[in-house]
Amino acid sequence: MNRNTLFLILNLLIATTAPLFGQLREHPDKSLKGVKGVRVIVNYQAPVIDSYGLTQKQLQDAVELRLKVDNIKVLTDKEWKHESGKPYFYITIEGTQVGSEKAPMFFYTIATDLIQEVLLSRIPSFKTEGSTWNQDYNLVLVKDELREVLLKIDEVAHDFAQSVHEANK
Repeated sequence: MNRNTLFLILNLLIATTAPLFGQLREHPDKSLKGVKGVRVIVNYQAPVIDSYGLTQKQLQDAVELRLKVDNIKVLTDKEWKHESGKPYFYITIEGTQVGSEKAPMFFYTIATDLIQEVLLSRIPSFKTEGSTWNQDYNLVLVKDELREVLLKIDEVAHDFAQSVHEANK
């Protein structure tokens, strides 16, 4: 067994013992105060390009629809450029196919962040971008379960919307 195979098996074992996990930054509610809308960017790296029905557009549309349903404005590029803090909801989805062609399994990592302009307290005049809210997940799925990726990003977008509403009560 070569080193790469051993590394992959070890990662899959870890991922299957904790197939889902999420983490929020400390005090995310303060950084969400005043957020009126967000730009949405989905970066999807398919395990086998579009061969199992998940596409970049499908995932982007799913996130935007969930936010709109939850009353979070999805900003156009022009609106975003004029929005205070320039917040954008950034989702990275990376899939890797493992196993045989007859019985493929998929390992997905999903990282979601609200990225916006922040000021450093030690240099108040210095503005940069920072992640102020995030949730990260790992999923191990078989081919028939790939819809779970869509369900998970819908759930994360909903969690984000609820956090925004809580911060702005």
